[in-house]
Amino acid sequence: MIRHEIVGDKQTIEFLRQAHPQVQRNVEATIGRLTLKLLAKVKAEKLSGQVLNVQTGRLRRSINRRIAGAGTTSIAGFVGTNVEYGRRWELGFHGTETVREHLRLVKQAWGKPIEPRMAMVKAHSRKVELPAKSFLRSALTEMEGEIVSALSEATRKGIQRR
Repeated sequence: MIRHEIVGDKQTIEFLRQAHPQVQRNVEATIGRLTLKLLAKVKAEKLSGQVLNVQTGRLRRSINRRIAGAGTTSIAGFVGTNVEYGRRWELGFHGTETVREHLRLVKQAWGKPIEPRMAMVKAHSRKVELPAKSFLRSALTEMEGEIVSALSEATRKGIQRR
């Protein structure tokens, strides 16, 4: 017959119950700092020439962060964009897209400069082969060690304060 007994189980449960709020506060603060650092990394390193070259700055300005679940038992930090073409750059796209009718400024014809004029481009479909140029996932991967270390430290400090 094998028998086991946990000595101090009630004390251990009470200790963890008391430590939980401090651990949670530490983890929430750490996730807040890490998402801010990830956002800055994406903007400064990934969208300023390392992965994608800035054309208009719209994608870089759209990078945002949010924290979900603060004050609950589950917390998550998100860094992303709501710009429609951001997903295509991040994951790549192979398929057909529809181009809406629009005006285009024409400055040359057959390789020779002409008087600039607006030309109507009719709606059409085109095949697109856009390779992935990850700016979010690659930044997250680069910070993975730091993230794990910071969250472990936040948890450890929360438990030690008891």
